[in-house]
Amino acid sequence: MLIRTPTKEDWDELKNIHEKFYSHEFQFDEFWRASLSSFIVIDDEDGQIVTATSIRPIAEMIGITNKDKSVRVRMKGLQQMLQVAHHVLRDTNMNQLHVFIQDPTWEHQLIHRGFKKTVGNALYINLEG
Repeated sequence: MLIRTPTKEDWDELKNIHEKFYSHEFQFDEFWRASLSSFIVIDDEDGQIVTATSIRPIAEMIGITNKDKSVRVRMKGLQQMLQVAHHVLRDTNMNQLHVFIQDPTWEHQLIHRGFKKTVGNALYINLEG
């Protein structure tokens, strides 16, 4: 198999693969947005694309909260934090802010403020060593 950067000549085949298998999951242009790198794997036998990958950064917000504070104060702090996050990301090419929440109460508060559950499960791999 051959691994290489996609070219304009690959677009029709990539669009066909997307339309056939992934159009119900995301828009084709979303695949390339804010990409750090993209590459395709070509089948040696027939020259067709086996897979295409786009690596892109995501903005992740990690926070800790003083739960000794009143709910009213914590909600005000959350609102302020989200305003700052919006300001920070506004001028970047990133259009989403991710949180990985374990506390159902905070999950509810975040959803109430516009966060949405992901489509699919979030997975990760450590690339150490």
